Amino acid sequence: MLITDSDAQTHQPTAFQPLPSSYLQRSRIVAIPACNEADHIVPCLLALARQDGLLPHKVIVWINNTQDDTRHQVRSLQDTLPFEVESVCVSYSPDQAHAGRARHDAMVHAAHYAPSDALLFTTDADAEVAPDWMTQTLGAFIRYNVAAVFGRVLLLPSEFKKIPLHLHKDDEKEQAYAALLEHIKALLAPTPYDPWPRHSERSGASIAVTREAWQQVGGIPPEPLSEDRAFYAALHEAGLPVRHAPEVKVYVSARLVGRARGGMADTISRRIVQQDDYLDDALEPVSRCMLRLRKKKKYSDRNDISLKSSDSSTRVNRADLHLHHRRAQRVIDFLLQKDACKFFMSPQNEGNPAGKSHRVPHEPAATDTDDRPE
Repeated sequence: MLITDSDAQTHQPTAFQPLPSSYLQRSRIVAIPACNEADHIVPCLLALARQDGLLPHKVIVWINNTQDDTRHQVRSLQDTLPFEVESVCVSYSPDQAHAGRARHDAMVHAAHYAPSDALLFTTDADAEVAPDWMTQTLGAFIRYNVAAVFGRVLLLPSEFKKIPLHLHKDDEKEQAYAALLEHIKALLAPTPYDPWPRHSERSGASIAVTREAWQQVGGIPPEPLSEDRAFYAALHEAGLPVRHAPEVKVYVSARLVGRARGGMADTISRRIVQQDDYLDDALEPVSRCMLRLRKKKKYSDRNDISLKSSDSSTRVNRADLHLHHRRAQRVIDFLLQKDACKFFMSPQNEGNPAGKSHRVPHEPAATDTDDRPE
C-alpha cells in the first residue's frame, strides 16, 4: 500500500560535504534485518546477486528472534553468491523485538568495519530488489551529489492476487494524488538535488546512505514503528540532501500478517475488512499543503512550521478524493505557467494560499462543491 510522507525538502543544505573519492569506488554494504524469513531470504539474496554491473561488496543478514531455518537458508547460499555474506543471530527482549531495533543494529554492525566513505544500503528480507537497483542508486548519488537515496517500493507481481482488486484501485488513486502533491511541492519549493520527477516514499526496503551522513545523524532511530520515516526526518533536520529516486525500485511481498504491529501488513488486513474513510495523514488537502510551504518560505529560519492536525477537516476523505485530485491538477496547470509560482509564494497573497481567484485560462471555474473539500 501507499508509503508516503507529506514533508518535502524546501531548503538548500549546507552541512553535507562528500569525501573526494568517487561514489563508484566506495565500498557497498547491504544490511538486511530478518525475523522468521526462511521463505523469502533466498529470493532476496538471489536478487542482489543478479544485479546488472554493480554488486554489493558485502551483505549482512541480521537474523533476530527467529525460530525457523532462516540462518540455514543463508548458509546454503554462501558459497554460490558473488559477494561476501555474513549472518548474525541475535535475540531481543520483547520490548526491543521490532524492525526498528533490528535495522538500527544491523546498520551499526555494517558500519563498524566499513571504510569511512562506504555506502550503506538496507532492504527487507521479504524484498527483491530490481536488477538495476544498485546501479540506479549509485547513479542518483553521482548525478545529484546527495547524502542518501530512497527508492520506490512496489508489490511483487506474484503477490498481486493476495489483495482484492478494489484495494489495488484505491491505492492507485492514492498514489496518483500523492504524485500530484509532490509535483506541486517541487514547483513551489524546488531543490536541485531532488527535482521532479520524484516520489515521496521513505521505506526501509530501499535506503542507501553515505557512512558519514549515517554517522552524523546517529544512525537509523531504533523506533518500534516507522524507523525509516524517522531516519529521513533526522537527515532532513540535519540539512543533508536526500534524493527520492523513482528509477530505484524494490519489490516486496503482500503478506497479511506482519512483523510490526501497525505496519504495512496490518494496514492491508484492516482495509480488506473495511476500507479507511480517510487517506493517510500525509495526503493533505492541496490548499493546506501550499499554505505550509509558503509559511516555511516566510519563516525559513524555523523548522517547526506545521499545520498538521488530527481534525478530520484537515484530512482527505476518500469519497472526495476525485475533487482533491481535480483541484491539484488545476493548481499544477497554473503553476506551469510563467511567473505563476511567484504569485502563490508572494507575501501579499497570504490570505489566498491556493490561488482560488486565479483560474487556469480556458478552464471553467470550479463550483463551490468542487472546492468544499479544500
